[in-house]
Amino acid sequence: MIIDRAFYREVVVTTLGIAAVLLIVMSLMNMTLLLGRAVRGGPPESVLFILLGYQMLGKIDVLLPLAFYLGVLLTLSRWYRDSEMTVLAACGVSLTHFLRPAMLMGVALAAAVLAASFYTTPLAVRQVEKVKSESSQRTDPEQVAPGVFTEAPGTGRIFYAENIRGDNNLEGVFVSSLEQGRQGVLVAKSGRPFTDPGTGDRFIALYDGTQYEGEPGSDKYRILEFGVYNLRIEPRKFDEPLVPIAGQMNLMLLGQLSNPQIIAELHWRLGKTIVLFVLALYALVFAYTDMRQGRMSNFFVAIVVYFVYSNLLGIGMTMLQNGSVPPALGLWWVHGGMAGVALYLLRQRRHNRPLLSLPTRPRRA
Repeated sequence: MIIDRAFYREVVVTTLGIAAVLLIVMSLMNMTLLLGRAVRGGPPESVLFILLGYQMLGKIDVLLPLAFYLGVLLTLSRWYRDSEMTVLAACGVSLTHFLRPAMLMGVALAAAVLAASFYTTPLAVRQVEKVKSESSQRTDPEQVAPGVFTEAPGTGRIFYAENIRGDNNLEGVFVSSLEQGRQGVLVAKSGRPFTDPGTGDRFIALYDGTQYEGEPGSDKYRILEFGVYNLRIEPRKFDEPLVPIAGQMNLMLLGQLSNPQIIAELHWRLGKTIVLFVLALYALVFAYTDMRQGRMSNFFVAIVVYFVYSNLLGIGMTMLQNGSVPPALGLWWVHGGMAGVALYLLRQRRHNRPLLSLPTRPRRA
């Protein structure tokens, strides 16, 4: 049908556009947070884009339902604004006619959400934890933030650089270490990390500095001035990070069904697909636009409903984790309740009735 094809085409284009905008906005927000942590001595700048990529990969199953919701909503509201829905209604095509094509599109999109929820997102969570763990255990100068004292885990060595210019060229370098009861301090005007091409070992070449070495509490210190001092960066075996429940594979979760948190995680992963269809119903409800009120009022209510739905899912997750809700019930009471309200509102819309009609008292004779 021509109308259905036009609906498919416009919803797909709108959904992709909204998904791209949401992805850009979330990327900028996450990048701001990551940069703030890097300045405070968090993950080094070399892994920021890797972390950002994995974090965005883990948001696909959340972005797609929201983008589809807004795509259907904006498409039909534009048709109402341009009086196309009025013409279609005169030809016998009602609002509920679009329920079937919306659900068919939802099925196709649900496959992607299901794959992302059960595979892509846990993978992204595991990779984020791995990158964070490795970066926190690294002993090379790439972890050093300018103006921040940074301790290399497991070695007790402390790095400090007053400034860092392009290609990790360090200025005002301070290195402190304690080896075999002897305190060593290196102060250099500049430094540069490099890798020995023969052995693959990593070093920091320190230039124009002084080395102080001695025992704490003793006056026996050795002072050595140097032009170039190659400080070896000791290799370190990375410890495997602890994988949170959100990053565990599905087979591992299925083997721990006695744990309420595991059950809550499985319901959460499956629920992201159910959200897609429930939001499609609300998109049809709030697509109606009254020309006297404009479409922003319905759009605002639609956004409020989305946040209410999200918060109810969060409350349901907490109750499920605490054992307040039976595992068999899970989050179905949230999905069922929201779907029931959406079907009622859609029925009201179909019969051109107010969405929330209050009972009236009979008049006395």
